[in-house]
Amino acid sequence: MATNRLTRRGFLKVAGASLATGALAACAPRPAAAPQEGGAAAPKEEPQAAAAPELVYFYGTRATFKDVPAVQDEMNKILKDKIGATIQLNPIDWSAFTEKMQLKNAAGEKYDMTFTSSWANPYYPSVKNGVLADLTELLPAGAPNYWKSINPGAWDAAKVNGKLYAAINQQTWTANFGPRCPKPYTDKYKLDWEKVTKLEDLEPFWDAVLKGEPPDVKGIGCSDAGSGAVWADYFETEPPGFGLYLMSDPAAKVTYEWDNPGWVATMQQAAKWNKAGYYGKEPWPAADFAAKERAMKYASHFHNNKPGIENEMKSITGFDWTAKILVKSYLKTGGLIATMIGVNKQSTAADACVKYLEMVNTDKPFYNLLCYGIEGKHWVWVDKDKEVIGLPEGVTAENSGYNPNADWQYGNQFNAYYSDPTKVGAWPATKKLNDEATPSPTLGFAFEQEPVKTEMAQIAAVTKEYQLMSIGFIDYNEKADEYKQRVMDAGAEKVLAEINKQLEEWRAAKS
Repeated sequence: MATNRLTRRGFLKVAGASLATGALAACAPRPAAAPQEGGAAAPKEEPQAAAAPELVYFYGTRATFKDVPAVQDEMNKILKDKIGATIQLNPIDWSAFTEKMQLKNAAGEKYDMTFTSSWANPYYPSVKNGVLADLTELLPAGAPNYWKSINPGAWDAAKVNGKLYAAINQQTWTANFGPRCPKPYTDKYKLDWEKVTKLEDLEPFWDAVLKGEPPDVKGIGCSDAGSGAVWADYFETEPPGFGLYLMSDPAAKVTYEWDNPGWVATMQQAAKWNKAGYYGKEPWPAADFAAKERAMKYASHFHNNKPGIENEMKSITGFDWTAKILVKSYLKTGGLIATMIGVNKQSTAADACVKYLEMVNTDKPFYNLLCYGIEGKHWVWVDKDKEVIGLPEGVTAENSGYNPNADWQYGNQFNAYYSDPTKVGAWPATKKLNDEATPSPTLGFAFEQEPVKTEMAQIAAVTKEYQLMSIGFIDYNEKADEYKQRVMDAGAEKVLAEINKQLEEWRAAKS
């Protein structure tokens, strides 16, 4: 990033014991045998070459791809030569990723690297629980080019108690909420995006879809996980772990969500849309959402619409998409830590992990091998000068042996090849959004939950019961009082006081 607006941003000090640096194991030559008492010294042995460490790497995937081993083999040919290590790719379905990683961490399972973020395999709890190695000194020393490519303010915003525990993947860091729609539906029902300035403007479109399509096609795609996370972006707030604060007010306090007019209006809107049938008869299981998406079973979905999202969605589903951003772009802590790679504190190859991070963030062909697979088998050049690739003859998004479409997860997305000619220029445009977005006034603030961990667990259990309120299957108008009372009974007052106390301390420390 070109701007230096974020360099003064820091994190709230995290209470509790400090986390020790992940251990590094040096591979040394085998020493000569000690002299035998009363006799001649034993012959010296020649130093033995250290075995190349294998970096065990866990990350998320939307589907199972049979050619992962082939891609891994190609990566290892390069890695063994360049950094003296190999990698073991271990993709886990997104629907189970967080749970499986938490089980591995709780069991003390040894591995080397993992995807971590604000939303999957959560970063802050992993730091708090001592899962991730301290990379504060390792990254600038072992991955200097990658380190220099990230704005210092972004590194600062990802630190906990002044230390860094994961490597940031460059991608869209801004909150760009809006609807995205399969283009066959917007064309068929003549949706005019110029007239869409708020979500309610889509209601005539949804009505037309429900009248004109089979009953299993929803106006709004939804799963049983609800839509709570993206709603916060719609009314320009940020949830710092509990409650909401307004990003437009530098002095804002965190409030209960039901005290925020935008949140209340959105919950009421969701109930209205559900009664109108836009969400369908029931939400899909979260694990089924991707398959329903590829089958074009919804006419719209709400998400973060970064530049080029239309072509990214096309590469996933095989059909055209349209999208629009409806809000001002903010730079939020959650966006900066939305996609990172952490090194397990138990790794004995942390130095090799950091060398790998340098490669995957600066070596464009190597990075794209992980993103798109093997040239000629999984992709071919369409326009090499513009770095546009396509699928080989006979290969589709559905039958490809390797099509993860997750370049944002692996490293610097701005080094990714374009999967469609119309996507050319998306990376500079995304970087421009990152550079020009308005920083949230609490960028870098991290709520330390330890003082209220019991209450937070109780609140989480309650809110999970009501998560379908965000898509109207639980009617806010009917259940609002019940929901508020249960959250308050779970300890909300104590939590709100604690988070505002920490926020004020954080503001005072950085002023």
